[in-house]
Amino acid sequence: MIKSRKSFISSRTLPYLAALTPKQYECQILDELVEEINFDTNADIIALTGMLRHIPRAIDIAKEFKKRGKTTMIGGVGAFAAKELIAKSGVFDCQIIGEADELWESILNDLEQGKLKNYYECLQPPQLKGLPHARFDLLNGKKYIKAFWDRTLPIIPIETSRGCPNACNFCLVSRFFGNKMRYRPVEEVVEEIKYQGSKFVMFTDDNIAINPARARELFLAIKPLKIQWLGQFETRAIEHPELLRLASESGCASAFVGIESLIEGNLRSVNKEHNIKYGIKEIITAFKQADIPLIASLIFGMDQDTPETIGWTIEQMIINNVNAVIPWIFTPTPGTPSYDELKNEGRIIHENYSLYDCWHTTITPKSMSSHQLENAFWGALKRFYSGPLILERLLTSKINEIPATLYHVYFYWKIRRKLHPFAGNA
Repeated sequence: MIKSRKSFISSRTLPYLAALTPKQYECQILDELVEEINFDTNADIIALTGMLRHIPRAIDIAKEFKKRGKTTMIGGVGAFAAKELIAKSGVFDCQIIGEADELWESILNDLEQGKLKNYYECLQPPQLKGLPHARFDLLNGKKYIKAFWDRTLPIIPIETSRGCPNACNFCLVSRFFGNKMRYRPVEEVVEEIKYQGSKFVMFTDDNIAINPARARELFLAIKPLKIQWLGQFETRAIEHPELLRLASESGCASAFVGIESLIEGNLRSVNKEHNIKYGIKEIITAFKQADIPLIASLIFGMDQDTPETIGWTIEQMIINNVNAVIPWIFTPTPGTPSYDELKNEGRIIHENYSLYDCWHTTITPKSMSSHQLENAFWGALKRFYSGPLILERLLTSKINEIPATLYHVYFYWKIRRKLHPFAGNA
């Protein structure tokens, strides 16, 4: 367990599930990253969720609650990926596969009537109209980091769409949410932002600008709110410079962009050919011209990666003045083509999902050893977030880039303890 005093941002899942819960139920939410579990709680139903790396811990938690006679449930993306392990564990009374929006109330009704099923699955993706406002009031706001310019409320995750038409081999998004985009009405997104009250939000969409016309409508609608926001973009967004400018004007404080690799063969191998079209300098320049700090997401350990190419990639990020990098070690997720391919090739080292966090090695790479991959990965992090480079960035940052650059000091501290920047938080 990597515990934290504070988390950067809460998950949206449980606050939203609490909002879907009928009023006759009393809800409590516990975030184990920043809180301790009271196994002697008087709650009747224990509902757990998490990413794949959390599933072994979720099983351990469920075991403790089962000893105390509680009804245990699990759902979410991690549970979807590890459904066989969860079923085999035998510690959950109910396993929910897929989106729970239109299942949740009927699951609770079945429980009350003594008809709870072991397995529920969402067969038809729900529409996103009329979603209730997530219950962030059930979280301890003091446990979450606040923005530099708004110390009253923590950063709030807001959802505006689900799905992804791309089918990257390593990604579970289109397998879980489907490859057809679904959108919340823009006016309902605006209403929730106002309701939650925070002046800094993170849009949880996997690709906030994948539909330029819809993105334009959203950005125009939120511009009068005077908020700052963080969002995930794909590289093809640079084809619409006017849209990036509007994103900036609407308050985009940082863009998390899936660069993944600078090597064409790697991108082809994971079905992400649309990234081949653009050079890294072109991508970074487009976001800089729009006045949006760019966080480059990189994946190391694909078939054509070597220690030398990893080092070269980081140097390209430094030379081209990218604002930040968040690298990951290539990690196969059950349910994806990458996992099936690596499994068939006998290259998966183990299935201890608690280490499937994308900063531990779980595969045998094709062009280096697992040990070399880990060393190159941590070397890349230490190089980009070295003291002299952080100081140089702070001295040369534009005003709007300074808040994001200050996090580099925190990343430096984390990396020196061999913790990934996203491994817990403060």
